[in-house]
Amino acid sequence: MELSVSNSYIPMYRTNNLFVSHPQGKTYENKGFDSVKFTGKSLPSLYNSTFEFMVSEIFSRNKKYQIDGSLLSASKISQAIKKVFDDNSLFSFYPEADVQKIKWKNYIPEDIREFSINKINDARRLRLKEWRNFLENPEEWGNSYPKYFKLVKKVVGNKSLKLVIWDAVTSEIKDSNRHIPVPFNAQALYETIKDFESIEPKLRAVRCAKPSFLDIYTHRLRDNLLMEMNLSNNNEIWVKIPSIKNSGADKAKNVSVVEILSYKNWCTRSSADKAEDALKDGNFYVYLCRDSSHIWQPMAAMTTYKGKVDQIQGPENNNIIPVNLVEKIKNYITSNHLVCRSNVTDEGPKAYQQILISEKLSEFDSVIKKSFSKAIKDNDACTMFKFLGVDVKSLADNMLEIDSYRPVYSLNSLKGINVPYAMFGINEDILLKNVKIIKGDMVLYNKNPIYNSFINQFPPNLIKVTGKVICTQKQYKMFFKDINRVVGNNKNRIVVH
Repeated sequence: MELSVSNSYIPMYRTNNLFVSHPQGKTYENKGFDSVKFTGKSLPSLYNSTFEFMVSEIFSRNKKYQIDGSLLSASKISQAIKKVFDDNSLFSFYPEADVQKIKWKNYIPEDIREFSINKINDARRLRLKEWRNFLENPEEWGNSYPKYFKLVKKVVGNKSLKLVIWDAVTSEIKDSNRHIPVPFNAQALYETIKDFESIEPKLRAVRCAKPSFLDIYTHRLRDNLLMEMNLSNNNEIWVKIPSIKNSGADKAKNVSVVEILSYKNWCTRSSADKAEDALKDGNFYVYLCRDSSHIWQPMAAMTTYKGKVDQIQGPENNNIIPVNLVEKIKNYITSNHLVCRSNVTDEGPKAYQQILISEKLSEFDSVIKKSFSKAIKDNDACTMFKFLGVDVKSLADNMLEIDSYRPVYSLNSLKGINVPYAMFGINEDILLKNVKIIKGDMVLYNKNPIYNSFINQFPPNLIKVTGKVICTQKQYKMFFKDINRVVGNNKNRIVVH
């Protein structure tokens, strides 16, 4: 039997009822029973540099580079890297956001979705063009900007480092998210490179796993900025960035601060235009804290409009404030004498509603030992209805009977503040899936379209509505057979707007 191995570390591997030795890597070629060729990665400490080891990890998990496993070892990784650059495949592809693959709140209109995604893809192209220009021509940057000299010296001719940087910059962007690559900053990049190249060979496997190159770079961006503000010594901070009206000569710098301190999928990270927009009407506030790796993470942000807090966002950028941050945000608003806007617009809830929504989501039922947010996460329709104040009865066949259906919840009846179910993150199709009887009206229409029902299918198990079905023309056109059926074909109980 012919064995071809490239590693000194060779654990045992069983194949075809024959025990043979297998290198540390996970790929091999079996050319029948009389010839076995092994391929794979080497021990982390055997690579010439930390960046060559990181490239072997990138190639093994990222199939877009089409690198054969036989080239992942320490002795051959340079060939693999050379192949990528010779084929000009490093910068050949990155995903654009796809409006159909993004998870949207149902109340966000289609035209706003399209507009948003187009802006995000424009921002991705511009941001990645800047990174690519630097990585392809670092010498030109060094000649034009003397302050880049130390960084350029690290990057020029170092193909493994270039590959690590590009992979990090593009790693978070997918067609199913709205993330924007991090902005280019020479000082932060230089410090990140130094941090990784100083890792001892024996520590590479653990130290390169987490925090990642991108994590450290993003942290250095933020921490350098916070050091300038004398805020870096804290574990959690609020940063207030003055509006353009109050910025004076610091306008450009403040726009950059908003962008750097923003979370990866906030619109204020999507482009300089969005960051500037956030400062046009008022101040911008961002709350950051250090995670378990002591890295700065933005947890919440607030925009203001005409002197009032307009919107509050958490990391998910879904108009819902993280439950664990509600009190912290409320305390900051109170202690800084801020006032929240309360009117609902087509763009979603404003600050006052967002706080009330999050407080509602944190409500806990001691009998079933479940919160409203947990019921939504579990798709527990019966419990969701109870939290929404809808009378619900479980039937013998595990179906549900409810007293009426109107997909709007009153957060504050005295002030007339209502929100659609969708603003809680509720999927109406799931909520209504097991509803068999509605003992009252089924209201799918509202004068304000933000309060319309957003069902995509008619409830599959619904057999009877004792009251009226009130809907839009579009809804009736989509579901007319089912609507007629559940009212017993009584046209007098169908109201179409």
